[in-house]
Amino acid sequence: MRAIAYALLPLAAVVAIAGCASTPSAEGPSAARGRLTAEARCGTCHAISGAAEPGQPPSFSALAARYRAHSLRARLTEIDETGHFNMPPLRMGDADVEDIAAWLDSLPLP
Repeated sequence: MRAIAYALLPLAAVVAIAGCASTPSAEGPSAARGRLTAEARCGTCHAISGAAEPGQPPSFSALAARYRAHSLRARLTEIDETGHFNMPPLRMGDADVEDIAAWLDSLPLP
């Protein structure tokens, strides 16, 4: 049990640091920041690039194909506030949601 706690410690640090980075930017949403936030907050379970392994949560390219524009932002906001299936609420904030949405909007459709 203690080994699991130590193994999760670096992840907790990344999540805490990413949570501090949700300051709104004067430039508006940033795809580059969105990818970094997704890597830090979501990359443990979701594939950042490429396809997801069978039985794993969908990759971000699959999510980009499924959700676009307004529906994507609405879905991310919902997940941020209430979670989704086994995913806990993310508590990222509006700026991070907008950045992740900008990154997903920039991904090519399959």
